[in-house]
Amino acid sequence: MAYSPKDVKSVNRWSPNPAPVSPEQLPDYLFNELNRVGDIIFNIDTLRLEQTNVEPSKARDGDIRYADGTNWNPGSGRGIYVYIDDASPAWEKL
Repeated sequence: MAYSPKDVKSVNRWSPNPAPVSPEQLPDYLFNELNRVGDIIFNIDTLRLEQTNVEPSKARDGDIRYADGTNWNPGSGRGIYVYIDDASPAWEKL
């Protein structure tokens, strides 16, 4: 199934852009930053996961990831996986 870059990238982290020097630019800056934060909250609220192509270096019990199935294939191709840390820790497809 083909997918567009918009399907792949969904940001769940925020760090502020540099603040403007000019006070006149502050309203636009705040508007844009609040929109970015709103998008992140939406992504978290709807549990929209960003497709990843590398296994996390320090997976913890209960971690959930959307594997691309090509560069990172936890075992059953592209899809959503949960890390289960039991007697034999592994990523299990949901």
